[in-house]
Amino acid sequence: MWQDAPVRSRLTRFLRRLIAAFGPSSRRTVRPRDLTPVFVVTYGRSGSTLLQGLLNTLPRTVVRGENGFFVIDLFRATRRATTFAHTHNKHGIRNVTSAFYGLYTVRSQAFVSGVRQIMVPMLLGEHRGGGVDRYGFKEVLWHEIAPEETEPFFAWFDRVFPGARYILHTRDREALPSSGFWRREDVETIYAKVDRVLEIQDFLRETRPDRVLDSSYERLTADDATRDQQLRELATFVTGSCDDEVLDQLREVLGTRHGPVGRPDDELQDDGLQDDGLPDDGAADEVPEESGELHG
Repeated sequence: MWQDAPVRSRLTRFLRRLIAAFGPSSRRTVRPRDLTPVFVVTYGRSGSTLLQGLLNTLPRTVVRGENGFFVIDLFRATRRATTFAHTHNKHGIRNVTSAFYGLYTVRSQAFVSGVRQIMVPMLLGEHRGGGVDRYGFKEVLWHEIAPEETEPFFAWFDRVFPGARYILHTRDREALPSSGFWRREDVETIYAKVDRVLEIQDFLRETRPDRVLDSSYERLTADDATRDQQLRELATFVTGSCDDEVLDQLREVLGTRHGPVGRPDDELQDDGLQDDGLPDDGAADEVPEESGELHG
């Protein structure tokens, strides 16, 4: 039998697959469909970095910080390409002599899959091999979604991140203008951006009521009973439960400094920035001005 080339070939392929799947050098990555995406929808200086810290205290959960909301550009690229293809669908797009030849290959699902391949590894990072059940990011630039983009954006976003959950975080607007994040903005501009985020939050409450949770800086920093209730709601919404041990861990986070740099100014060190302003690994690391507040 061992002299039979076809049999030997099949056996070799089988052994290679076995080694690849279970061998010591194999690296099994998590599948996005097995994870729950969680996103914080808020505005600048709402205490969102504190909320980020609380979320990352929850078991098997990783929620990244702000990323410049570059996903809005990926959405617009998807929409522009697919709209253009639809507009010129009848203009000989399968004809090699047509100015629009090839547009029949443009598919929205290809864009969705591509964006997922960009976003998921970036958000999982060191956890790509496993260890988490929930992942996402917090962002303060949701106001960049134009009113007419709201519905199509979140329909697209839910395709990229099926089953996405949204934490709708707020803070009393009177506390915002004096903060470092808004220092270069006039009050009217600040409130206009905040109001736009509140509109988006209302949209999510109305359209995805089973996938949203309301959170506020005031509740997180209120008296013990109100604070603990908010913490329990947060943990239960994300993980499904909140025992006393998790609650104690969340309470500890409330006493930890959170902000643009995550540590006091006198502890700042050289983070390996090169002359071009980028870290050694090529990822942007722009640090906003510190406002002096405890929670960013």
